[in-house]
Parts: sequence; structure tokens; C-alpha cells
Amino acid sequence: MKTKSMPRSRSLLPGQRKKLILAIIAIGLAVTILFQINLYYLYGSFYHEVDRVSAFHILTVDYDGEIIGESLSQAYQQLKGIRFPTLITGTETQYPTPDAVLKAVRDGEYWAAIYSLPGASERLSAALLGGTAATAYDASDSFTYVWNEVKYPAFSQEVIQGSLKTLVAAARTAYCSINGSSALKSLAQTDDAAIKAYLTPIMASEINIQPTNQGTKILYNTISMAMPVLQNLFFVVGMRFMFIKFEVQSRLSAMSSGLLRLTAGVIYTFIGSLTMTGYIWAYREDWAVSGTQFVLTWTLLWLLFHIHYLAIEAAIQIIPIPAMPFLLMTWVFLNITSSITPFKINPGFYRFGYVFPAHEAYQVLTDIWSGGAVPQLYRAMPVLFSWWVLLLVCDSFSHRQACRRARNISGDIEKGSATASASESSHPETLTTDSLE
Repeated sequence: MKTKSMPRSRSLLPGQRKKLILAIIAIGLAVTILFQINLYYLYGSFYHEVDRVSAFHILTVDYDGEIIGESLSQAYQQLKGIRFPTLITGTETQYPTPDAVLKAVRDGEYWAAIYSLPGASERLSAALLGGTAATAYDASDSFTYVWNEVKYPAFSQEVIQGSLKTLVAAARTAYCSINGSSALKSLAQTDDAAIKAYLTPIMASEINIQPTNQGTKILYNTISMAMPVLQNLFFVVGMRFMFIKFEVQSRLSAMSSGLLRLTAGVIYTFIGSLTMTGYIWAYREDWAVSGTQFVLTWTLLWLLFHIHYLAIEAAIQIIPIPAMPFLLMTWVFLNITSSITPFKINPGFYRFGYVFPAHEAYQVLTDIWSGGAVPQLYRAMPVLFSWWVLLLVCDSFSHRQACRRARNISGDIEKGSATASASESSHPETLTTDSLE
């Protein structure tokens, strides 16, 4: 018998070599442009953000009505500008008690609030005279500010709380400017407590609606919003290859294979959302969240996971594989950019991000975590359910198209095999070179 020789390697034809080089260059340019566009979009959301801080409104109410309240007003006039939040003055008629101010922040009317406490100026005047009033004086009884740290934690801590602290410090300086000389005349200079009150006349206490001190808080509205997309991508790609390997779409009816995919997707997203909730809770440190909030978080994340699952599955069945990275990368960046910072600090164009699932899901999550202090359900839930229903329809349509295509391919293969068998049967004398050998 003859020993088969290995086929000789062949070089590319000149025309093929040129086409290959041009194709590689085109792919490189396309990928570079893809990343450039998405990163320009992401970076653009931060462009001149400090010049839009004045878009955030902080409520202020003067319950003191004297020099301390006046000091706050004068301090704001010195700080007022595009890089400082806008103070909106409320009256005691509108907000008769501090609880009404707290409610205004919880209801989402303002990002924060600051108010002077009743009798603050009287307490300070009495403390400067010395005695028991000086000993009992607490400078933090001058102002109280209210804010919600869980609402974009990194931003709220830096901009909202930072601005309030700056405002209180400026109010202290303004008080010394307005009343420092008069206060010095009445100061009991032999009383240490009175001197302390004179040197530190004004401070503030805080009400943080939902403290969020854990380090992982910076991930909640950033990388965590990309994880559902990536997890679903790997699962859908793996499942699609299995469907192709076992010829599921050509052997089963569209209804049966569709139910199989839907069931697999529901179970996987149910588990995926549980694991995501799990690692958020595992690293919550001293974050005060309850078991009920865990279940609500899991439920909301399941909806987000399933939306991304349906989007990827619908796309992968009708869009060519080489185009999928372009679509998915853009989808990830659009969703992350919509949740990474408040829209008030973004250029106006970015407000179309209200339509993306990640933005609305994050609004619902912060509402859950703060016990209803970020009331966005009226908009967020309709947007999320609209995506869910729309993608269920799109996924059903794309699945039917994929089943039809799979059956056509299977039929062509069967026809080709039948034709080849018939040809061999009609020419039985035809032998291959290998059989002769």
C-alpha cells in the first residue's frame, strides 16, 4: 500500500494577501473607532461637571430668625455661583417643623436641606455671658442639615455634604464678621466655656437618611451595572452553541425550543440576580439594610438581569456574530453612563439616558435601600416593564426566525446527502483511489 504524503502548504495568492491585509486594517480601525466613540461618550458625561453644581437645589429654612440665621444667608451670598448648589429659601409657613423639612428631602423635592434651630442665637448670647448656659452650650445646635448618602454615594458625599460643610464654616466666619465685636464686649473672659463658645460659635449636626459608609458603595452604580450584561452574554453564547450542537431549533418546534430557552433564561437570571445581591450584602459592612430590602433588591435585579438576557438573546439570533461586540460594547457603555452620575450634572444631551434599564434600576435600588427616600418608582417601573415586554416580543420574533433558518439549513444538508447517495448508487463501479490501493 502507498503511504499518503502530507499536503504541501500553499501560499496566499497576491490578490488574497492584499484583501487579508485590508480586512485586518479595517477590523482594527472599526474596533478603535468603537472604543473611541463609547469612551468619548462616557468621558463627555463628566465634561465641565463642576460648572453645573448650581443645578442641585438645597432647601434652607430659618427657624432662629436672628443673627445665626442671618449669618447663613450672608455666607451663601459669598459662596453663590455655578460651582455651588442653589439654596432655595423656605418659610415657616411652608415648613412649620424640622420634620416637614426632612419630608421634603425624602420626597425628592430637594437634594438636601439645612435649617437653623429655634432659639440658636439666644443660646449663643447666653453662653457668652458664662455660667451654666456656657457649660451647656452645644455649637452643633445652631444648624442641622439633611442629606441622603445612598443617592449616588460618591457624588453626594463630595458635592452635597461637602457643600453643606463649607456653608456652615462660611456661616461661622460671617457671624464673626457681623457680631464678633459686639460678642466680645459681652464675653465672660474668665469663663473657659464662654471663651470656647466665642471661638466656636456655630457648628452643625447632620441627619443622613441612609448612611452608606462601606467602600463598595462606589461600585453600585458603576461596574455593578455592567455585570448583568456580561454574565448574560457568556450564558447566552454558551447556550447558543449547545443549541447548535444538538440541533435543537431544527429538531424541535419553535414553541418547544422557545419555551426551553425562556425557562433556561428565567432560571439563570433568577440565580444570577441572587448572586449579585449576595455579594452586595456580603460586603455591606455596617450598612443598615434589612432582610426585606434583600428580597426587594433580588427581585429588582432579577428584572434587570432578565431584560439584559432577552436583549442579548434576541440580538444574537439575528445579528451576525462579528457585529455582536460592537452592539454589546455600546449597550454596556450606554447603560453605565446613564447610572454613573446624576443627570443634573451632565450636559443636557445625556438626559436621554432615562430610557436605559440600568439608570431606572439604580433609581429603584436606591429607593429600596433608603426606605422610600428616592421616590422614582412612578417613572422607573414603567420604563423597566416596557423594556421587558418589548424584548419578550423581539426575542420571540428572533427565535422564530432562527428556527426557520435552522430548519432550512438542515433541509439543504439532508437534500445534499440524499443526492450524493443517489449518485453513488447509480455509479457503483466508481471507486476511490484509496479503495484501489
